[in-house]
Amino acid sequence: LRRSSPQVGMPNFRLQIPNAHFHKHWHDSSAHKGRIVTWFNQAARKHRRREARLAKAQRVFPRPVNGLLRPVVHCQTIRYNSKKRAGKGFSLDELKEAKINRREARGIGISVDYRRKNRSEEGKRENVARLEAYKTNLIVFPKKSNRKKGPSGIDSNKDEQAKAEQYIGDVMPITKPKAAVTPYKITEDDKKKKVFYTLRVARSDAKLVGKREVRKKKQAQEEAEKKKQTV
Repeated sequence: LRRSSPQVGMPNFRLQIPNAHFHKHWHDSSAHKGRIVTWFNQAARKHRRREARLAKAQRVFPRPVNGLLRPVVHCQTIRYNSKKRAGKGFSLDELKEAKINRREARGIGISVDYRRKNRSEEGKRENVARLEAYKTNLIVFPKKSNRKKGPSGIDSNKDEQAKAEQYIGDVMPITKPKAAVTPYKITEDDKKKKVFYTLRVARSDAKLVGKREVRKKKQAQEEAEKKKQTV
């Protein structure tokens, strides 16, 4: 009698496909270099960073947590110069225009860059307006809390000091303005316009501008010679 072979059923497709990795190089050796990096202290590092941020906020109170006010500058190279970012510090000309003493600027939360120079009038005006807006919202505490006399020239009064709150985040962050698109109803003239055809004609005009000028000059010379012959 022939033994009946056991019936093989269909595999269970709900289970995980076996993908065991038994050839990982956990340790350095002469044959290979260990490429496994563990990160078991991730949660502890996260907790330590949070505690450090809280300790810094308490240490610098009532000053902003993220540091000094930064100017608006353009990125470098022709590829990125249309984008704006925070710079190292305000130039001396910008501080002078905003009537801020450069020796007292860091004491009231304004970064200073002695090497930076203004290359455009537009960028200078933008940073001067930024400084003036910062001055309107600025609350300056006196250096000595037990001052018997009233507040000095740049110090705020006691009512403003009582309302002061520690600012969390970047001081006056640089935001990119969103382009406002106003919807409108499409007219018959818009439907008749051929955008692809217009682009091709403009490209052709830009490409043939030199040849057409040469042709016009040649025609003008020929007409001038004909007039001379007739005269």
